[in-house]
Amino acid sequence: MAIKLIADPHGRFEDLTETIDADDTLLVLGDMLDLIDWADISGILADVLGRENLINKLMSAVREGPGAASNLRDRLLSSEGEYYPELFRRVHESYGTFIRVLEEIACEVYVIYGNGDIPELLEASLNGSSRVVLARGKVEIAGSVFGFVPGALYSPFMMPAEMDDETFGKHLAELGPVDILCTHIPPQLEAATMDVVAGRPVGGSTELLRYIEEHRPRIVYHGHVHQPAQRELLVGETRVINVAYYKRTGYVHTHDA
Repeated sequence: MAIKLIADPHGRFEDLTETIDADDTLLVLGDMLDLIDWADISGILADVLGRENLINKLMSAVREGPGAASNLRDRLLSSEGEYYPELFRRVHESYGTFIRVLEEIACEVYVIYGNGDIPELLEASLNGSSRVVLARGKVEIAGSVFGFVPGALYSPFMMPAEMDDETFGKHLAELGPVDILCTHIPPQLEAATMDVVAGRPVGGSTELLRYIEEHRPRIVYHGHVHQPAQRELLVGETRVINVAYYKRTGYVHTHDA
C-alpha cells in the first residue's frame, strides 16, 4: 500500500490504471477538467465554442479588462447561455470518466478541486461514488493527519473555485495544524510560483506561506504551477512539493511516509 499523489490531470485519466493499485490511496490535487489548455488553446471550451471563436472572445476580454473576463465567464457558465448545454454535457462526461477509472482501480481516493474545476458539478458527479471522496478538512491516513484545502486565488475570470487570499487564509485557519497539507496552489514564493515555460509567475498564497511558518507541517503538497522553477523547496523544516503536471508528464508522486 502506498499513498500516491497527482495534480492537474486536465482530462488525462485512463492511464492511471497502469500506476495506481487497488491497495493504494490516491490524492488528486485539483484541475481534473481540461477546460482550456493555454499552451495551444485546446480543451473543452475550444471544442464547444470552436477554437477561433474562443480565441476571439479571449482576445476581446484581454483588451477590455478584468470586467470583460468575468462577463465572458458568466456567458459561458450561465444555464441560460447558448453554450451551456453542450458545455455541461462535456464537463459531466469528463468527471464521469475520471470517476469510472478510479472505481475500476478500486483504490481509496481523496480529491480537491482546483481553479479549473467547477465544484458544484464535481460534487454532483461524485454523488454515489463508493471510493472517491471530495476532501476538505482533516483525514487520518496511515497514521498521519492530512489536511485538505481546495480552491485557488482569483484570476481575471473569477472562476467558481476561486477566492481571495483572505478567504483562503480563513479556510487554513479553520483547518489548524496537520502533519501533511494538501492544496491546489503553492505558497507565495518565487521558486514555487514561477512557470519557467510560460515565463511568468502563477498565483501563490501569502496566507499559505504564513500558515506554513506558523504551523510547520512536515510536508505541503500542491500543483497548479505546471513547469515550476523549483519543484521542491524548504520553508523552515517544511518540505513544499509540487507533485507535477500529470497531463503532460504522467508523473505520480509517492508520499514519503
